[in-house]
Amino acid sequence: MRYERTLRILGLIFLLNYPRLASASDPSLPLPVATLDVSELLSERDLTAVAFSSDTSIAVRACSFPDRDTKCSLPVVRWENGSLKRISETAQVDLRSGRSSTDRSRMLFDSNERKVPRLQHPVESIQTITTLGMIGPEDVNREVVQVIDTATRKSCFEWSRSFPMTYSPTRSASISQSGEFVAIIVENKLSVYRLPTVCNGATTKRRR
Repeated sequence: MRYERTLRILGLIFLLNYPRLASASDPSLPLPVATLDVSELLSERDLTAVAFSSDTSIAVRACSFPDRDTKCSLPVVRWENGSLKRISETAQVDLRSGRSSTDRSRMLFDSNERKVPRLQHPVESIQTITTLGMIGPEDVNREVVQVIDTATRKSCFEWSRSFPMTYSPTRSASISQSGEFVAIIVENKLSVYRLPTVCNGATTKRRR
């Protein structure tokens, strides 16, 4: 009887805490200086990605699903005078290029994470230990974008989003060659964020 009563109490504690832990919201996000609906450019939304082809041009990936090459014909969006506009140009851009400014003074880190209720962590840890690491959660449901000043290690920009669990890594962001702007595409929405001249965010001890 005591054992069953203990289990009921633990179950009640879990039910009371689970909604609060699961619904914990992300901190407030930075506001974009410009946005643009690019749904007409996208043939496969799960392959969307962006890269600055110049400080005033952003290439948007719109390749067909079978084409896994990072280099392909990409529609270009013009970023100029605080606005975004589709233009009749395409660019050959390596979508992996937008990870740092040209002088490498600023680095962009775009990573995926797994965010679950706190009480779920011990269960997953036990599962990983008992199977000697053969079985463990590999799916992710969160993307974190951060820009770091490489000299001071201080944060210039932090952005995150949550999405349903998936096994497909998501990379949505690119930094401009000057290190002044960050472009992020989520589904059919392209947003541009202006970075501060001096990075005064929290000091980062590790790269993400």
